[in-house]
Amino acid sequence: MKKMLEKFSNAWGISGYEDVIRDVIMGEMTPYTDEVKIDKVGNLIGIQKGKGTGKLMIATHMDELGFLTTMVEGGYLRFTTVGGFDKRILPEVEVIVHSTEDIEGVIGAIPPHFLKGKKNVPYKIDELFIDVGMEEKVVKEKIPIGTPVSVKQKFMQLSKEYVSGKALDNRASCAILVEMLKKLSRINHPYDVYATFTIQEEVTGLGAISSGYGIYPDIAFAMDVTHGTSIGVEEKEAFPLDKGTVIAYGPNIHPEIFEKLVKIAQREEINYNIEPIPGRTGTDATAIQIAKEGIPTGLVSVPLRYMHTPIEVVNLKDMERTVRLMVYFIAEFEGLNGGVNA
Repeated sequence: MKKMLEKFSNAWGISGYEDVIRDVIMGEMTPYTDEVKIDKVGNLIGIQKGKGTGKLMIATHMDELGFLTTMVEGGYLRFTTVGGFDKRILPEVEVIVHSTEDIEGVIGAIPPHFLKGKKNVPYKIDELFIDVGMEEKVVKEKIPIGTPVSVKQKFMQLSKEYVSGKALDNRASCAILVEMLKKLSRINHPYDVYATFTIQEEVTGLGAISSGYGIYPDIAFAMDVTHGTSIGVEEKEAFPLDKGTVIAYGPNIHPEIFEKLVKIAQREEINYNIEPIPGRTGTDATAIQIAKEGIPTGLVSVPLRYMHTPIEVVNLKDMERTVRLMVYFIAEFEGLNGGVNA
């Protein structure tokens, strides 16, 4: 799974431009599915047949944060963000401008020596620019306004179980879902599994809205990441890494799904934590739950440090625990008992 995660992390696919990462995921997923399709808006859906009892959907978004060019100014590219990047870390980030050819560049800013008393103030987007080392005329010829830009950051292993890279939100869950399909392919599970890699979660939620409506499953899950603890981020605000998968609970979550997940985790001695979410989850689960007449929905997450930066960190054991938990659930699931999400 680590090698697959590395491949997913290094591929680019900012919100609205998911073609490259979609092809990479498709190549890994296809051997474990009976049918693969791309819907009208670009979601990737792999169907693994079960006994035909019903449809179980698992959604995980494949898009990442990025940038779009907005104007050329003296050979430099002005830009805007696609999704909620942590703007504090943007100066000096390496990028790739995806025009007719890939062009490498760096995000530049005014050196601190010229900031006139503003040294400790985070930069605003209009104070930053992309430097591709070209004259203005060449930049205008090679890079149209609106060209997508991704972060150039290679996946790395920090220790035996910790890895870092860009877009681990949410490529970590993409790798988990493919690994689940691999294990489920050896099991005669009751429900048909719709593995759905959604688009644009970071900006519009379009992928979850359209796939939830189009598939309209009997039950659904969103898989994502949640905040991990680090210096300055305590356990009352986030979840420690290497302590298990995180099971969400709240009005966005069907209570019976939550209870089944917890019981399986306890029975199989899978480390887990519970994340109470009193409203919208900020994940694909929110949009899926309200499709058509409503869909019973669950949410499982992996703790992640430094969210919305190019050096996100996850623990591989937490990913493996999530695979185990979800495979057990799907292998055993034969329907809800009729409870409502009150």
